[in-house]
Amino acid sequence: MQWKPFGKGLLAGVKTVEIRSVRIPDEDGNLKRRRVTSCWNPANPKFSKTPAVGRLIKDESGRIGVMINGKHGTNIKIGKLKTSIPCMFVAINCIAKKPKLILLKELPLELYSEGNLIFAREK
Repeated sequence: MQWKPFGKGLLAGVKTVEIRSVRIPDEDGNLKRRRVTSCWNPANPKFSKTPAVGRLIKDESGRIGVMINGKHGTNIKIGKLKTSIPCMFVAINCIAKKPKLILLKELPLELYSEGNLIFAREK
């Protein structure tokens, strides 16, 4: 797999996929589904029809998850949050089945769980 440096101690995958919703843990640890889109105006965050983009990301310890950010370097708007954020890191099971299959297709990865979240590591 090809990795590009992304910030301090992070490596980002090359393949991207559209993300329209994400499951985020709430206060009780239950995964709640939230809509996610690209936000073109961070001063006035509103939902748009443009989906967000997801790619695999690996940290220093070798744990692989998914980084979600807006298309063309924009921010993202998530669910009922009143602000927009530049990017978000989530576990692999927090995205839908189709984008997950596209990202993980033919990669030598081993899936493992930490509580109710699923991450990957290279074999």
